[in-house]
Amino acid sequence: MTMDEERRIIGFDRKIGLSWLDATADWAAQGLSAAAIRERLDRLLDGQVAGAGPHRARGKTMTVLLHLWVLVPNVLVPLRDDGIDLLRGRVGRDRLPVHWGMCLATYPFFHDVAATTGRLLSLQGRAALSQIVRRMTETWGTRSTVPRAVQRVVRSFVGWGVLTETGERGIFAPAPKIAVHDGGAGAWLLEAGIAGSARPDYPLRSLAGQAAFYPLDLRVSPSDVRRRPRLALHHQALDGPIVTWTATQRLPGSRSIAGFAARPGRRMVWLLRQSWSWSPPER
Repeated sequence: MTMDEERRIIGFDRKIGLSWLDATADWAAQGLSAAAIRERLDRLLDGQVAGAGPHRARGKTMTVLLHLWVLVPNVLVPLRDDGIDLLRGRVGRDRLPVHWGMCLATYPFFHDVAATTGRLLSLQGRAALSQIVRRMTETWGTRSTVPRAVQRVVRSFVGWGVLTETGERGIFAPAPKIAVHDGGAGAWLLEAGIAGSARPDYPLRSLAGQAAFYPLDLRVSPSDVRRRPRLALHHQALDGPIVTWTATQRLPGSRSIAGFAARPGRRMVWLLRQSWSWSPPER
């Protein structure tokens, strides 16, 4: 398997309920073990997702949920811990941007579906499932698993209220955006967006307006970015401030990946190669 092929591990190939994300994150916040959370998820999903066992639908759904909030790659543990802190005190729809950020950071496939959907909505005012599938196939290959996974991610978007169905089959329209005007949450989302992309730096202006953030009205200032310990801000005359994810250069407890900034397409390959290990969130 080549480096580029390895990056194309789909991972997020289930329709995921928003209440399931809330439950998983809340149990992680309580410091429960991965095994305990898996048991609780099994009970929660019983009757909602068929097929017991790790290789059946329910087991695969639990795997997606656990990888989002529990068994995250080592490099994303600080981001996950900060995300859990952001969830505290938030209820209902206000929690969705934080879940969205972890989905972007953890699953490049989800990131690309979101970005593709956002670009189509921006260009056309609507997005056809067939167009999303075609563009994702161009990027992720012609495997039979790609169209099914795209459809399940899109159905998740609809279930979360960030995409609406029209009267035409397979045609979707944008939903009202969710305001994220808290600078701390906004800067956290920027870090999540960079983590899930194939490059370690972006101009601040284009990053905040990235297509993958299409459901969010995201407002972030340079001072908000400076307060993020794993983001650095560099000023350039033409493009304005450049945001760099410094976790690509310093990984506590892990081997350094300095130099990956020169080969941005390989950074997420490295992340996907990390073992999925339980690291309890800081309390």
